[in-house]
Amino acid sequence: MNKILYDEMSGPEVKQAVKEGRVPLIPVGSTEQHGPHLPTMTDTFLCFEVCKRAAEKVPEEALVLPPVSYGYNEHHLDFPATIHIDFKPWIDFVLCICKSLAHHGFRRILIVNGHGSNTALAEIAARRATLETDAICASLTYLNLGWEKVKGLLEGECGHAGELETSMMLYLKPELVDMSKARRDWNYPRSRYIRWGWSPEFESFAVSGGTVQFMDWMSRISNTGVLGDPTKATREKGKRILEIFVDELANFINEFRRREIKERKDYH
Repeated sequence: MNKILYDEMSGPEVKQAVKEGRVPLIPVGSTEQHGPHLPTMTDTFLCFEVCKRAAEKVPEEALVLPPVSYGYNEHHLDFPATIHIDFKPWIDFVLCICKSLAHHGFRRILIVNGHGSNTALAEIAARRATLETDAICASLTYLNLGWEKVKGLLEGECGHAGELETSMMLYLKPELVDMSKARRDWNYPRSRYIRWGWSPEFESFAVSGGTVQFMDWMSRISNTGVLGDPTKATREKGKRILEIFVDELANFINEFRRREIKERKDYH
């Protein structure tokens, strides 16, 4: 069976995918402002494309669910267009998807996140799915995959709607990118403890890392809704960055699919 998109499968085809031990990927993103030059679909669209292309590389090992298009992003609401979902219903919603997949027999489930502020929520949903079902569930933010390779392609600070996302959109959806409106914007104070995005003195993207976890209102750190310099984006960078993320995700799917699920023991 060559189908990789869950919503294109019939019930018997999903049943067969369970028998094959395939890993369902749940892409989670957001619908939010991405400055004056990118569409609100950016996070969800890019995450879904990374998942789809990774599954195409290992079609016998994975399938891709319809994306969760809304995220936890209240800090963006000072700019127009953002649709925010509070943390509890978001976790509950994603957990329900995981529980449904586990009910049908999938034993290894992967939440793939494409929006920084979903990171902690996706981890909680994954932990609960592992503890409350017979499946094991992991979460990751694809932007952290292969970062040592990716950051070498970037020229300056890179955060929300910056060089990285703009490059990927120029490669995948150029008709929705208005480079005439792209401007550098970076009003985020430097700190060796608090990281947001990438800049020359930082060593990792750290959307889910860093010594201190902190996110301010976007209007306090950006005048345009952008963090970084999208003017440095190119289609060629976007193609290479996408390839790195896809390869790394496919590699992890291969590893996760083979992870043993051991019997629990009660040591009381």
